[in-house]
Amino acid sequence: MAGDEVINPTPTSYTKIVPFNVPIKLSLDKHNYNSWSSFLKIHLGSLGLKPHIERTATSNTDPEWLKQDDLVKVWILGTLDESLQDQVVTTPGNAKALWDHIKDLFHDNKDARAITLDNELRSIKLGSLTINAYCTKIRAMADRLQNLGEKVSDKNLVMYAINGLDERFKGIARLIRHKEPLPTFETARNMLLLEESTLNDSTNSATTFDSSSSSPTILLATNQSGQKGTPKPQSIPQLCNHFNKGMFGPLVRTVPANPTTNPHLWATSPTAAPHPPSIHHRLTAQH
Repeated sequence: MAGDEVINPTPTSYTKIVPFNVPIKLSLDKHNYNSWSSFLKIHLGSLGLKPHIERTATSNTDPEWLKQDDLVKVWILGTLDESLQDQVVTTPGNAKALWDHIKDLFHDNKDARAITLDNELRSIKLGSLTINAYCTKIRAMADRLQNLGEKVSDKNLVMYAINGLDERFKGIARLIRHKEPLPTFETARNMLLLEESTLNDSTNSATTFDSSSSSPTILLATNQSGQKGTPKPQSIPQLCNHFNKGMFGPLVRTVPANPTTNPHLWATSPTAAPHPPSIHHRLTAQH
């Protein structure tokens, strides 16, 4: 029936436009133009607004189209970091002109930026980073190079990661380097993570052993004479006095200072480990 006919809104109608949540911020420092532009194209295409950034600028006077074009410009500006916003916010024209301006900024001196980033990747070092942070950084730098049109092979990523390791990972680095074929970057990453976990466990075990073995042990002498009650603590001077009087038994014997005078006593003295006679003493004994 004509009265029951439902009129579907056009793809660009405001009834289909939803709030735009941006997971990516475009930055000249991160060189993430490809990721950013791909995400925006997907989102604008889902709303039927992608022609606003793809078609050549025209003098369209349709009020509805102009409102949508301004909305696209707001979305684009909202996905830029603050420094980039300041450079392009005054771009004249429509959303297509703003889009082209941003694209030109990222493609100017592209080769020079790619060379600089490639040198950084080749000389990357583990330093104080964890293996996870280290490998994530390598992958991010490779993605930035790809955004500049320079794809880094998986094999090169593995070699860059191995070359930047320190002495702790010398064994696993040698193992990865001599594998045929060379493992993928993700496989090498998992091998390094396992090695890091093993090293951390070994370090923790050694630390626990050292702390337990260094605990002081105190030996107390008790009164064995059969007297009842708790023995009265004695001061250090008293103990020394008892020791001199022989109350602790014949624990020490007096040994002549010259071992050649009585070599038997000198060699069997329980108070000190035997030391070999000096060359002077041996020559004297022979004469």
